[in-house]
Amino acid sequence: MPELEVRIAAFAWLRDKGAASGGVIAGTELINGFVYEGRRITLKGAAGIWFPQGFSIPISITSSLSSPYHDDINNEDGILTYAYRGNDQNHRDNVGLREACRTRTPLIYFREIYAHHFQAIWPVMILEDHSESLYVTAAMDPAYADLQPGADPAKIALSPLDLRRYAWGFARQRLHQGAFRDVVINAYGCKCTICRLRHMQFLDAAHIIPDNEVRGIPIVQNGLSLCKIHHAAYDTDILGISPDYAVHISRRVLEERDGPMLRHGLQELDGTRIILPVKAGDRPDRERLAQRFERWQKAS
Repeated sequence: MPELEVRIAAFAWLRDKGAASGGVIAGTELINGFVYEGRRITLKGAAGIWFPQGFSIPISITSSLSSPYHDDINNEDGILTYAYRGNDQNHRDNVGLREACRTRTPLIYFREIYAHHFQAIWPVMILEDHSESLYVTAAMDPAYADLQPGADPAKIALSPLDLRRYAWGFARQRLHQGAFRDVVINAYGCKCTICRLRHMQFLDAAHIIPDNEVRGIPIVQNGLSLCKIHHAAYDTDILGISPDYAVHISRRVLEERDGPMLRHGLQELDGTRIILPVKAGDRPDRERLAQRFERWQKAS
């Protein structure tokens, strides 16, 4: 079975899977993989450098939160520093990395976001091998994004550094958004912090301080799990949340007379309290809530 064709099929499978899941994929799904021409292709295993059965070059590399290695992506240029397995330069996994570098074979990089849930970055090329220091450097390369069956990766020119940086800028934004949503919603037990709605397709990760402001960084303490209705109400200052975690509804909305949605969905929530994440470290930052609540008070 041609390895390149399997990699191209894996990229397509990840694209579809990521679109359906918001970009974060459970490890069990990656271990189960997908079926290609009657054969199951596993994309991830116990080892960080993963070869599906019969492959001569790894299909993926993984960074785990519990790993003793310090693999990391430079946020500015997207360069990944990825450690060898152990200290033996000639271990099969390390030889596989060097071979991927020599043949310019595209890989997938799985980055653990929280317990056994990963974001996928592809196609990733091994740019340099530093065997004496037991690591390689790699980067997402747009030149390999539309590989077709029968192509020879070794004959494809590597994208210039500025183009790789440009591609990484878009990828970084997408990855941050996907990770922020998944981490925030899971911190709140996969339900709306205000109305307790549990249907994932109706849930958003709302920023307390908007992401275009100085303190609007994508961390769980700056997030709230909200259903789409309450997210819209929060963003338009119909609904406010004070630093003591109380819900407040704008006076003008409290005075309106409409149907049951307005009454039960907004008006009756005035004075209730939001549910909080179980972990104290995941709870919304009170200073950010106070800053945002001040804006609500002025608007209402």
